[in-house]
Amino acid sequence: MSKPKIAFVLPALNMGGAQRVVSVLANALVRHYDVFIITFTKTKRYYNLDENITLINCVDKIDPSKSVFQAIKSNYILIRRIHSIVKKHKIDLLISFLTSANIITTLVANFCHLPVIISERNNPYSQKISKIWDLMRSFTYPRANFVVVQTETIKSFYSDKIKEDRLRILPNPISPELTNKRNPNTKKENLILNAGRLTDQKAQDVLIKAFARIEKADWKLIIAGEGSNREKYEKLIEELGLGEKVLLLGRQKNIYALYNKSRIFAFSSIYEGFPNALIEAMHFGLACVSTDCPTGPSELIEDGKNGYLVPMNDDEAFAEKLSVLMNDSEESEAFGKLAKKAVEKLEVNTVAEKWNQLISNCLQ
Repeated sequence: MSKPKIAFVLPALNMGGAQRVVSVLANALVRHYDVFIITFTKTKRYYNLDENITLINCVDKIDPSKSVFQAIKSNYILIRRIHSIVKKHKIDLLISFLTSANIITTLVANFCHLPVIISERNNPYSQKISKIWDLMRSFTYPRANFVVVQTETIKSFYSDKIKEDRLRILPNPISPELTNKRNPNTKKENLILNAGRLTDQKAQDVLIKAFARIEKADWKLIIAGEGSNREKYEKLIEELGLGEKVLLLGRQKNIYALYNKSRIFAFSSIYEGFPNALIEAMHFGLACVSTDCPTGPSELIEDGKNGYLVPMNDDEAFAEKLSVLMNDSEESEAFGKLAKKAVEKLEVNTVAEKWNQLISNCLQ
């Protein structure tokens, strides 16, 4: 008996939180379904995929739109291409990630009379989108079979726009590849780790300023990620005289090596959807200090029990809590053990089964 065919849709399959989640879920669900991944553009694939997953690109690239007409044309091409792929491969269900893909995929699904699950990946209270996309989101999201969000706060944003029984909270799964790379025998170093894009949203400048306040001795701050703020942060590091103490490592393919050898994880974002990097750090048993930003950290960390929560954009408060963990190895280790336990519910098999139930609901 042939398996149902499901297709994930997203703009690209390069490095990123949504891309990682799609890859992990696709690998887990391929046991139950014929899995396709449809991307808007052709990019270098960053995450490993099971050999039985079919990857299809709509177009090689999409040039930035210089007018409304050009934007409409580009999206029309995507809609036609996805529609063609769906018909050719006889897809039974579409699952989309990220706002633009959610809108386009819902339009295709409605036209083809197919069930569709869309997944909101960021905090819509903070996310900036154009008026046109906002209007299209308001039109399409209520027409999806299910809208998956990651926190109660994000669910509340849609509660007056979408029927309650169509909203589902499903967390991000932890990649089994990372789980398999945990090595408790790795020698710990006096490292504070941050992982994330170098952007205003991730606010690593606050973390750098916090680190400058601390009596550091033999500690270093390492930041894994790349982004538009690199030059700004390099200048800040130089101004604060931290050239040998703060390292911008760029993108790290083997991030697990940093999780294994670091003692503390510092998360400085001003908003999130559900923070993958923080989840992963807790999974590796790091003691964590995070901003109490919307949304996610407060649903993972119990302040003072398995980590610390500090106000956003407060480098003084951040420095205070980092200092506590740097100088109290017993508390740091205790926080790490409890952090690891707190995210066990996010391991891939548990989360994938919840997705499987949702998919089965749509296909019945």
